[in-house]
Formats: sequence, structure tokens, C-alpha cells
Amino acid sequence: MQAKKKRLTLDLDPPVQRRLKAAAALKGISMRRYCLAAKERELTRDADNGAFAGSFNIEALVALQEEAFGDKVLPDDGIEIIREARESRSVADDWPPWRTKEL
Repeated sequence: MQAKKKRLTLDLDPPVQRRLKAAAALKGISMRRYCLAAKERELTRDADNGAFAGSFNIEALVALQEEAFGDKVLPDDGIEIIREARESRSVADDWPPWRTKEL
């Protein structure tokens, strides 16, 4: 089974966006393709320079995630987990201690 692709959104200042657009146009490619190539180039450079050596082993992290969570699909962000934790804590009438029942 092929892993689902993840989306990344970048907020660019207008001058940076114009430079990116111009650089991509000069190469005759889209800004998306330009950014993907730049990302691959930078990751390759980091790997070649040993930037990741000793810092982490992605295969080991993926194996640990699969061991811990199995096939369970986790949310992309923790907002739902945080909301559930807050709800479970606020079940008690006296939580938080500074809040009164009139609120």
C-alpha cells in the first residue's frame, strides 16, 4: 500500500513569492516543481554532509510508531486529543478550582 501524500503550505512574503515565480519561469517549470526540486536538493545535501547522522533513524521511528499504534489512524494534529483530555478533566464539578458553578 502506498503512503498517502501530505500537504505543506508555505506563507511567503510578496517579494519572495515574486522571486520564486521568476526563478521557476526562467527554468520553464511551475513554482511547485521548483520547490520540490529545491527540497530534494537540500535534503540530499544534508544527508551527504551527515546532518542526520546520529540524530535519528527514521526507519526505527516508523517501526516504533507502527508498534505503538498499529493500523490506528491518528489525526494530523492533536486538537481532538487535547479536547478529549480537557473534557475528561472538566467532568469534576470542582475543576478548575477557580471556576464557580455560576459561570
